[in-house]
Amino acid sequence: MLNQELTTEMHETKALIELELSKFVFSLELKLSPQAKYALLSGGKRLRPMIVLLAAQSVGGDRKKAMPLALAFELAHNGSLIHDDIIDKDAFRRGKLALYNNWSVNTAMLTGDLLIAYTVYIASSYGKKILKTFSQSIIELCEGEYMDQMLSLNSTEKEYFQIIESKSASLFQAAASCGALVGGASKQEYECLSNFGKNFGIAYQLKDDLLDLKPSEGQVSEDLKKGRVNIALIHLYGISNSFEKKAIDETLRIIAMKGQIKSDLAVKSIVKRLEETGSIVYVEKKLYEYFQLTVASLDPLKDNLYKLALLQMAKSLERS
Repeated sequence: MLNQELTTEMHETKALIELELSKFVFSLELKLSPQAKYALLSGGKRLRPMIVLLAAQSVGGDRKKAMPLALAFELAHNGSLIHDDIIDKDAFRRGKLALYNNWSVNTAMLTGDLLIAYTVYIASSYGKKILKTFSQSIIELCEGEYMDQMLSLNSTEKEYFQIIESKSASLFQAAASCGALVGGASKQEYECLSNFGKNFGIAYQLKDDLLDLKPSEGQVSEDLKKGRVNIALIHLYGISNSFEKKAIDETLRIIAMKGQIKSDLAVKSIVKRLEETGSIVYVEKKLYEYFQLTVASLDPLKDNLYKLALLQMAKSLERS
């Protein structure tokens, strides 16, 4: 019975977010409204707004009061994705042309800026502490994105985690923290939820890295094809001798040449090497560590349906 109630709660929360997001988008009367609609209504998991609402309700807060703040996090996330697609030259987003590809780079940049500006506008109505927490997370996200451009095979594991903590976990942590604040959390409850968001965000990125290395039949790793470095590659490079490192460098050079057949074969050879050396298993262990930290973060909170919903979200990260 409880499982059914939990499933219903999570479905209803996501459906309500979709409804309120649609209302917000269709209320816009701006020159960039078509682009905002395109970006915001093209699907997505809505994890960040869900965390805001569930965090607020887990400490006794009102979902209705937290909803605008939840939408602000979804706007910030989508604004950053628009910019990411330009930086990474990704042609598609969620099965549709990336916004810059459908309009232009300039239009996409302005749309991303517009969405992020709206997040600050919305968050400002919640008071100084929430606005500061929200703004700081966007600053960290930008710093993380910049550092990510500098990531190389010679980077350390510590550097990698610093990057994903900023780039991937900052908005999750702020979503949980701001949800706790708007819900009237105690100091201990705030710390619990803030840690939950941080650990959830790190685990989420590790799972994303692993899923990319285990593509569907007939597919190859998109990140490796685009020359993106992840923790599995850093681990492999770190345990390799000089001869093996030269072989890895040469394989990545072939991938960078982007000849379809040779490039795909080279990607598959790298993935095979990651499997043989235990580098993928190493990342799986790291993911499980952060999954455990995510779950443990909520232990001090009182048991209720919303805490269980947050735990359910965490459990989706348990395995790659």
